[in-house]
Amino acid sequence: MTATEQDSRLHAPIAQTDLIDGTFTEPTEVLTGTLDDPNTGVVRQRQVATAGRDVERALAAAAAVHADGTWARSPTDLRIRLLDALADGLADRADEVARQDCLSTGNPLRVSSQMASYLAPRVHAARDQLLEIGESSTLAADGREVRLLRRPLGPAVVLAPWNAPTFVAVAKVASALAAGCPVILKPSEWAPAGCQIVAEILAQAIADLELPAAVFQLVHGGSAVGAQLVSDPRIRAISFTGGGAGGRAVAQAAAPYFTALQLELGGHNPAVVRPDADIAAAAAAVAEGMTKLNGQWCEAPGKILVPDELHDEFVDALLGALSALRVGHSFDAGTDVGPLSHQAHRARLQGQIDDLVSRGGKVLTSAPLPELEGWFFSPTVVVGLPAEQSEHELFGPAVTVHAVESVEDAIRAANGPETGLAGFVFGRDLEAALDTASQLSAGEIRVNGCKLADLADGSEQSFWNSAGIGGHGPTDMVRFFQGRRTIGVDDPALPL
Repeated sequence: MTATEQDSRLHAPIAQTDLIDGTFTEPTEVLTGTLDDPNTGVVRQRQVATAGRDVERALAAAAAVHADGTWARSPTDLRIRLLDALADGLADRADEVARQDCLSTGNPLRVSSQMASYLAPRVHAARDQLLEIGESSTLAADGREVRLLRRPLGPAVVLAPWNAPTFVAVAKVASALAAGCPVILKPSEWAPAGCQIVAEILAQAIADLELPAAVFQLVHGGSAVGAQLVSDPRIRAISFTGGGAGGRAVAQAAAPYFTALQLELGGHNPAVVRPDADIAAAAAAVAEGMTKLNGQWCEAPGKILVPDELHDEFVDALLGALSALRVGHSFDAGTDVGPLSHQAHRARLQGQIDDLVSRGGKVLTSAPLPELEGWFFSPTVVVGLPAEQSEHELFGPAVTVHAVESVEDAIRAANGPETGLAGFVFGRDLEAALDTASQLSAGEIRVNGCKLADLADGSEQSFWNSAGIGGHGPTDMVRFFQGRRTIGVDDPALPL
């Protein structure tokens, strides 16, 4: 069956329903936007939103279940049973999640399938962190009893993005549940389907374990629903993944109540090509990185800084690597780069490219587009601009390439506006490359590669500059949803 022949089957939408205090109901508000097949532009369903009164019911239910302590004081083994049930359910429905995420994001199905295969292990990672961190520990205090307690902060909100909608949602929700927080999840209005599957799995697991229904809830909608959630004083922890404007709005709404924030906002990630780099290998890695998840990847390379004498060689090698990629229908097995997620996103990216051209940039592309009416975008390289003219994250299969006179100039340009999430360095001399990497102000800097997974077990990553607040990974996330409390017998021998 060809991808086109599959369209009629795949257009059947998954129902968007709220899960509030254990009951699934249809959202009552219809938004103006539509959820389309990104390959063809065919409308699949309308975007919907949870009514304000129903969002209030979810908030009240989360506050009540935290206040009564049933979940907050639940034993570790009960939380582990819930997390294991979630992991098992995600493993069983991984193919379904992959198909829905493929339609939501435009990512090739093989990529969405790989991402879906990571869901159960990510839940197990949160479970393992809970076991490692524990709920309490005894502190050395000269024979006095002093304990460090780790307790859930309270009701939590997870606002998931559209580019990796199910994986990010699962990662944050699993960490919050491990910490003992009741969670309200709001998926992006552009990609709700995978999160709907997560809600179905959790609702069944919560019922089977006879847990309070409001341990996990799901609501739908855009910025208005998000604003109602994050501005409520009953919410004590907020995890948001998205753009800088959205992150600032969340921070402003939460500021009056000093709500704990974890904001992952992306960045215009630099790549420094050192004079001793293997140009062909560096170009191949950048081509892979800039097209991973169709370029809709917050850690993708965006601004490439190359020695002046190697600029043309690098650009030729990069275009050669990109020309070998096939842009096509996301369900075709041979597709390397699928369409962008939605029409508005493609229009925004094209507008950014047009702006770079208006500043003197030259657009180079080499991959033909399929004869489909979807939201396709040929991998694009913009050259001819000084580095300071490339300031903003493109968030698509596009990069700017800039000639620089020295590594020092590259480092200065790399630490410019909208940076702080990730960075890349290429060079044969590994010690020199690692030294360059250590001078970039970003949470994760990769040398000689652009892969997606963490560099190693135990990797830690803060968000620097404008990339957000907090950290990234299972350890960071479980700790984020926990507060610390020290109790014990005071020391009468102290002078003060």
